[in-house]
Amino acid sequence: MTDFINEIRNRHDLFYKVFLFLSSIFLIVYLFPKEATFKYNFQRNQPWKYETLTAPYDIPVYRTETEIEKNRKEVIRNKKFYFDFDQQKAQEKENMFVRELDGSWDSFYEKNKSLMGFFKGDKLKKNSSEKKKNIYKNAGQKIIKYVYSRGVVELSKEVNQLGDSAKFYVKRNNYYAATFLNDLFTPKTAFEYAENTIAQNKNIKADYLRDLLEQVFNKNSSNISYNNKETNRVLNQELEKIVLMERTIKKDYLIIEKGAPIDEENFKVLKSFEAKYKSKKTSNLSKYTIGVGQTLLVAILMTCLFLYLRFFRRKFLENNKNLVFMLFVITAFVVLTTLGLRYELFNVYIVPICLAPIIVRSFFDTRTAFFVHLVIVLLLGFIVPNGFHFIFLQLVAGMMGIYGFANFRNRSQLFLTTFIIALSYAVCYIALNIIIEGGFSEIDWLTIGYLGISALLTLLAYPLIYAFEKVFSFISDVTLLELADTNNKLLRELSRKAPGTFQHSLQVANLAEAATGIIGGNTLLIRTAALYHDIGKMEAPMYFIENQSTGLNPHDELSYEESAQIIINHVSKGIEIAKKNGVPDKIIDFIRTHHGTTKTAYFFKMYMKENPDIPEEEVTELFTYPGPIPFSKESAALMMADSVEAASRSLKEPDVQNIEVLVETIISNQIKEGQFENADITLRDIRLIKKMFKKMLMNIYHVRIEYPH
Repeated sequence: MTDFINEIRNRHDLFYKVFLFLSSIFLIVYLFPKEATFKYNFQRNQPWKYETLTAPYDIPVYRTETEIEKNRKEVIRNKKFYFDFDQQKAQEKENMFVRELDGSWDSFYEKNKSLMGFFKGDKLKKNSSEKKKNIYKNAGQKIIKYVYSRGVVELSKEVNQLGDSAKFYVKRNNYYAATFLNDLFTPKTAFEYAENTIAQNKNIKADYLRDLLEQVFNKNSSNISYNNKETNRVLNQELEKIVLMERTIKKDYLIIEKGAPIDEENFKVLKSFEAKYKSKKTSNLSKYTIGVGQTLLVAILMTCLFLYLRFFRRKFLENNKNLVFMLFVITAFVVLTTLGLRYELFNVYIVPICLAPIIVRSFFDTRTAFFVHLVIVLLLGFIVPNGFHFIFLQLVAGMMGIYGFANFRNRSQLFLTTFIIALSYAVCYIALNIIIEGGFSEIDWLTIGYLGISALLTLLAYPLIYAFEKVFSFISDVTLLELADTNNKLLRELSRKAPGTFQHSLQVANLAEAATGIIGGNTLLIRTAALYHDIGKMEAPMYFIENQSTGLNPHDELSYEESAQIIINHVSKGIEIAKKNGVPDKIIDFIRTHHGTTKTAYFFKMYMKENPDIPEEEVTELFTYPGPIPFSKESAALMMADSVEAASRSLKEPDVQNIEVLVETIISNQIKEGQFENADITLRDIRLIKKMFKKMLMNIYHVRIEYPH
């Protein structure tokens, strides 16, 4: 038991990696839909490439989604509208009219009594007023009763959809009666009817009665209102009546012959067979069987990812943080797409799959970004509709996105990448649709719109890259661009305190960037690192020859050991300054390794010359940089560029021969000292770097090549 525990402790890193892979596999498989996969692959307007197919059991043939949707739209377009009739509205309006009449009659009668006849006594006068009032009252009530017995419909968007010939239904006496719009009044036509009726009555003063009725019809005048609940209830009943099944193909009947074209009818039959096949295969027992198969497939893809990292990107695999990030990206996009499919939250083509390789490319290399993208797309190909089309679209768009983002230098490049992805989506989708449908008429422009949204969502890369940088302590090209800006606070301080060192750093950056470019390294990373590699010299700038402009050398007052320690300490000082100013660890690693474990050659040789009796082994450590040695091709290139640029300044005659000897000697000595043993750099890479250095130094010192006469 103790041995087992010790074994786990010794191999905890391996067990942690296995745990990460198994967790991702479990989560992905758990969310995958547990349904059988149809064993035939077919497309419209393509020949049936399998053997002649007969029905293994009775197959109900269902109408296509297009047919059903067309039927649904027709039902919705011809839906019946239902309205309610308010029985109490007429009485309310009559009571309102009487109140208005009673309140205004005396004043009206006094002003207009001369027009109504001459009376001698008050009693006769009063009787005449009541008689006249009743005439107005009866006329108004008659109009109101007639108008509201026909009905006044409220003006709404539903009413506006109805034409004069459109039939709708109004509930009167607890049942709905078919009605036409011209059988009813609107508030406006109701008042117009009242005006016309009043004008025909010679016994009343038209203006007075019209004013009274205008108040009646202008205030909440409708007694027929739209019943949305009943309308939708009937509509849903009609939609439920839409026939989904068209016919049934009996067992052993022919479905399709080999080589027959898959026209619309055959396609409908095959889709129905596919639905029946999946329903029969997906039983409770087969769900577990399907889960086992899905686990194997997902595990195989994850194993491919592991093997890729194991054989081609071992340094990524060794860092658990990198592995967590890659598995998180893969799992997140698979989970997002799977949940969208399961709960029908959004169209699957909206998911910005191309965002994954762009994010991965920001922190790793192009090949790794593409491999992660490939794993994601293949995983999703098992579960999305039209898996081949999905895989093809996403692979092409992903590759174009990676190419567009490969050498990120400014924010506008992200917008250009988005446009390239959108264009790739559109062209590939239209091309696939033409092959399947045989023309442009059946292109689903809505799907192209979804793909366009997916492309636009890749703009989320900018904030997501920033978030992942903070969470995983990565460094992206965006951050490198910001650090490489010479107006950066720390670089401005370097140029002010140590101007010679700053110029040296610029030249080293140019040499290292060119060298890294020809051997396939990260040029932006090494340029940024080169600008910061000597920031430790700010602590004591005058002890470094490039900053000595007065002819005074403070090393003349020091021993060789003290001088060597001051020179060596610029590495540790640089690390301190970088950490204090928030420079990422990835850049600090270059500060730490740019001298490797080399010696301060001048002071060491001078010391040994004056002390020949002392064994070199006893004092070597005093004159040697603490290291470590370079760990990558970029850090190796920086060491070469730094040494060559510094040494070239001491050339009295920088001609072709002297430059070639200088470059060859310095880099050969570094190889002999084993400075590049931990770096993934080849002899061919070193040869190309030396050639580039010679060419650039000749350009810097304006050396002309002597041609034979």
